Amino acid sequence: MKFLIFYILFISQILFSFGCRYSIAKQDELESDTLFLEAVSSNATDCNAEGIRLSKSIQLDQAEVVWDKCIQTNPNEVGVHLNRLRFYFLLDEYESFKQKVSKEAPSRSSVTYTNILKELEIRLRNEERVILLDALSRVKGWELYSYEELANYYLQTGNFAYAEGYFNQILEVVPFHENALYGMADIQVQKSNWYGLLDYAKSLEVAAKKNKEFHFYFVKANYELGRYELALKWAESATAEEKTQIGFLEVWRDTLLVLKDSPRWEGLLPYYRKAVEKGYAVPESTFFPTLSKEGKDVRKASRSGRT
Repeated sequence: MKFLIFYILFISQILFSFGCRYSIAKQDELESDTLFLEAVSSNATDCNAEGIRLSKSIQLDQAEVVWDKCIQTNPNEVGVHLNRLRFYFLLDEYESFKQKVSKEAPSRSSVTYTNILKELEIRLRNEERVILLDALSRVKGWELYSYEELANYYLQTGNFAYAEGYFNQILEVVPFHENALYGMADIQVQKSNWYGLLDYAKSLEVAAKKNKEFHFYFVKANYELGRYELALKWAESATAEEKTQIGFLEVWRDTLLVLKDSPRWEGLLPYYRKAVEKGYAVPESTFFPTLSKEGKDVRKASRSGRT
């Protein structure tokens, strides 16, 4: 019995010395992490170094207190903010961090937080940037910016469900938000949702102020829905810059191939050659299949149903 009591007291003392609010499952990551930064400001040098020391020695409750105080006394020290974020990130304590940011409620015009986000992007600390953006989305003034940044991140990483969710949150507030409409249109292309794509294209036709390159969506949707004549009209009315984009040229070419036995490529060639100047490497005879005799023979056989 005495041994059992001694054992419980011993274990309790160990847990207390480590700080019992957090799991230490991430101990190895904390001890070996190389991404904690030195403070730039001399005023923050001591508390920043102490925060790093306590974090790496798994004195987590004490480290939390030091990080908070260091930020309170050095609110514009980007490195300290990054280190506090790193601390919670390594512990998987995202919600605790988000609550602190919400409580601190930085202004949308905060140069410090703008620089924090920029540094995270430069350092390719993308997962941490997502956590911070999620936290800022709860702060007045940061909502739309955070939603758009998160939506674009998930769009680029191929997580279309998350991207769509954030774009929809933007459109609930600003129904004709141009960038959100472009993002949603791109998602419809990925999902092969052609009627949905037409809806977003129509909204863009009304909303687009900065970017007039929405014709591709009309061409693509109408082509996929078998409305080839309409697709061709939208292709011909596109801007010169949009016509040099390979995706646009491909669907424009495919529309002509469906509509005509012997398509004429004069209208496409100047834009194809501009695309080549930008680095596109597919030869003309391959991109335009009827330019060569072999291509014409294949095309003729295909149209007559023999292949």
